[in-house]
Amino acid sequence: MRIPTQSRSWVVIGVIAAALFILQQFWKWEVERVEVEQGKYLVRIHRWGKDLPEGEIVAPDDSYKGIVLESPPQEGRYFLNPIFWGHEVHNIVSVPVGQRLVLTRKFGNPIPKERLAQGDILARDGEREIDGERGILAKVSLPGNYRINPYAYSWEFVNAVQIGPDQVGVRTLKVGKDPRDLPVDSKRPRYVVPDGYRGVQQTPANNGTYYINPYVETISPVEVRSHRAELSDIEFPSRDGFILKPHVMVEYHVQRAKAPEVLVRLTDEGKLHQNDSTPEQQEENEILQKVILPHIRGYARIEGSNFNARDFILAAQTADGVDEKSNTRERLQKSLLAKVRPRCQELGIELRAVLLGEMKPPPELAEQISMRDIARVKQAQNKSLVEQYKEEQKLKSIEALKQQNREKVEANTRVLVAQTNAQQRKQVEELKLKQELESAQIRLDAAKNRAAAVLAKGKAEAAVINVQNEAEVAGLRKAVQGFTSVQNFAQFHILSRLAPALKEIFASDDSEFARLISGYMTLPATAPKQALPVAEGSKVQATQTGK
Repeated sequence: MRIPTQSRSWVVIGVIAAALFILQQFWKWEVERVEVEQGKYLVRIHRWGKDLPEGEIVAPDDSYKGIVLESPPQEGRYFLNPIFWGHEVHNIVSVPVGQRLVLTRKFGNPIPKERLAQGDILARDGEREIDGERGILAKVSLPGNYRINPYAYSWEFVNAVQIGPDQVGVRTLKVGKDPRDLPVDSKRPRYVVPDGYRGVQQTPANNGTYYINPYVETISPVEVRSHRAELSDIEFPSRDGFILKPHVMVEYHVQRAKAPEVLVRLTDEGKLHQNDSTPEQQEENEILQKVILPHIRGYARIEGSNFNARDFILAAQTADGVDEKSNTRERLQKSLLAKVRPRCQELGIELRAVLLGEMKPPPELAEQISMRDIARVKQAQNKSLVEQYKEEQKLKSIEALKQQNREKVEANTRVLVAQTNAQQRKQVEELKLKQELESAQIRLDAAKNRAAAVLAKGKAEAAVINVQNEAEVAGLRKAVQGFTSVQNFAQFHILSRLAPALKEIFASDDSEFARLISGYMTLPATAPKQALPVAEGSKVQATQTGK
């Protein structure tokens, strides 16, 4: 079958259209598609357009060729024709807690030379971002995530300033009003400026966390808590010409309101060293080296020369006495504190205490004074011992008398107790013997009564037995009288008891059994003779009932 020419044209057109659609979809999804993952952002670069003006590095809009100045697109899916657009994917800039981000703009108008001459190095913003000035931006970026065009801006991380609870912050403003324009005022501090002027600010910052631009201002922490330091390099001559080296303990702190002046007047690099635990730290401590130590050294020489060296040694060895010399060290402490404190206050340091520790006099002086003092102390000790021994003797005599009286009383008490116990035992024994005698008498009477009762009972029983015997004998006598002889009576009783038990007896006449009972089977002489039945063969026959 032959397809018409017109139909064939439509088939070709359909195939071409389908192919173009597939090609367009492939181009869009495989070539133009740009996937921006989470945590990243997109920077677009325009390949066609007008050239940028001289000195510019970013394109203000799509009509220019170059890096497009725009807020970088966030994560997602984008379609960019690679013929017209290039692109770069960058990681989001994350600012952690405790840091801030300082931006520097790379494009824009230059800062006027007049402002640079006045110390203003910060770039200002215009009505549009492209109209801003090239340079460091005053505003900092706080902790968080930011999408920043790396071709339009550069940045640096700066740590936040931490001012602790026992600190104040001394603010130094680098950009601001010119302090030379301030009117002359004798009451205004010489080393600090009012707020808003370039220089060290008169008002300190309270404790907290500050996210500031280090190109605009800086904050230096200054401790205002109390410090204690032991100074071992103080010496002064005494009135009698000896060199004394006491250990001096000072307690001090920086006045909160004058902390900016202290930082300016005492430091060379803008950092105040305030550690004072070791000799090395004390060497770096500007407060000790420039304020406290010079004043204490000077006034210690002046005030210490008013006392003798022995006064300090005696004070150390007779601290429990009432002599006025025992207060020498305290008097010197008060004098030093009264002289040095006002000088330190003028410089912003509050001196709270000056304490004098162990003195180190020359060995020869210390030995002589110590020997004399030891002898005096020994003498006082001996006097005290004598008095103590006397008192002990009195106490011992009193104790001996008390002991004697106590033993005498105890002996008398023991005698009385022994007598009382003996009398009580005697009475108890007498009462016990009486009771035993009465008990024995009662038992004796009872035994007699029992013997009489037993005798009476025996006589009664004997009489009863005699009566019973007589009755039995009378019965036997009466029974025997009915028979001719006693033998007959016995034979009768035997046979009367034996006859009911026997039915038949088989025995020969000459057997042992026959001979045993033959005597009982013979009739009495006076009784009529009865023939006993005799079995055949000379056998005796009887009946047996029972076993």
